[in-house]
Amino acid sequence: MDIVMPKMGESVNEGTIIKWYKKKGDFVKRDEIIFEISTDKVDTEIPSSEEGILSEILVGEQETVEVGTVVARISNAKGENSANKETHSESIKEVKEDEIVKENKIDVNREIQENTKTDAGFLSPLVINIAKKENISYEDLNKIKGTGLDGRISKKDLLLFIDNRKPEQKKSGTAETINRKETPKNSVLSSADTEVIPMNNIRIKIMQHMINSRDTSVHVNALIEADMGKIYNFISNRKDEFIKSEGIKLTYMPFIADAVIKALKEFSLVNSTIEGTNIYKKKYINLGIAVAVEPNGLIVPNIKNAGEKNITGLAKSIQDLALRARTKKLTPDDITDGTFSITNYGIFGTIFGTPIINQPEVAILGVGAVIKKPVVIEVDGNDSIAIKPIMSITLAHDHRLIDGMLGGKFLKFIKDVLENFNPNNF
Repeated sequence: MDIVMPKMGESVNEGTIIKWYKKKGDFVKRDEIIFEISTDKVDTEIPSSEEGILSEILVGEQETVEVGTVVARISNAKGENSANKETHSESIKEVKEDEIVKENKIDVNREIQENTKTDAGFLSPLVINIAKKENISYEDLNKIKGTGLDGRISKKDLLLFIDNRKPEQKKSGTAETINRKETPKNSVLSSADTEVIPMNNIRIKIMQHMINSRDTSVHVNALIEADMGKIYNFISNRKDEFIKSEGIKLTYMPFIADAVIKALKEFSLVNSTIEGTNIYKKKYINLGIAVAVEPNGLIVPNIKNAGEKNITGLAKSIQDLALRARTKKLTPDDITDGTFSITNYGIFGTIFGTPIINQPEVAILGVGAVIKKPVVIEVDGNDSIAIKPIMSITLAHDHRLIDGMLGGKFLKFIKDVLENFNPNNF
């Protein structure tokens, strides 16, 4: 049976194999995790749809291929190829049209190999497509030293070759031998004082996403402080009871999420996206919660129809998303179609920050650590100093749509909801 690169969302056209959990010749059980992939939408572990022997691995770790590309093959226990006896899985059927294209590309690959003096080795459809678009000649392909499985040319190898060509070569496609070093998979010391660490796929995607957001939205930040005293006391008094009744820990986040949802209902323009000169105001609220993933990743899954949940429901949804994000169980649906996001850098002790908007949304709320501070309060007309648990809240908003007045009102509304929390309404 052919194991293909699965389609992990409508707009996902390729995936990168991050890790193989099985080696060639290993026995694989049905639904056992066989490899891990990374796309521009989500990282996830892929289970085997069949039981048998992993007879071939065609795409190595850190190689990027198109959806529908065969990455491995599984034979039955007797070593016979079960692909001749059984129909492919639903995931293969979904990319039937891609397979027709792939077969044509394999013919091109065969033609390339037959017309070169030296064999360029196996070329994936993705590599062939890039080579054709960039006018890479047969001779050029033979000169590239592949770093993929069995020395195959990967997408990374080809792009590095293209970047290192002289300007005139990029236009004409003429061949010239280049000297390059293989990109190391692990960190290496380049000198006594410098360590060169290649970015992993997650870090590259985050970098590209942040640059896109910076270049798209006109970021403006507004800051306000909220007295979390009533919520602080409620959590302190009810946390043990909540764990026993609901099985989860009660934190500030569901209260913040509830206040944000109320604010989005009151100021619905903040729950919008911009396409060209049109504003798309959403009637539903899919609330994104940023989750830090070790060692250095970040993903923003969202709670679908969050406006229909109470604080307890939000607490359960937040814990579920965080758990699945850290165990790589999220689906593309979990991280698409968000309408507004919250990022909690306060969990790391940070007091306040200036977050970057999660495209294509128009605003993001950043919450800092709750810290006890001396504040001035008025009692019976007299000013006095009291110690209060204070939280800084930052709203980063897109000034193309949200001006200072709307941003300020939105923040003030959240502050008022948090400060006037009524335990009887919990």
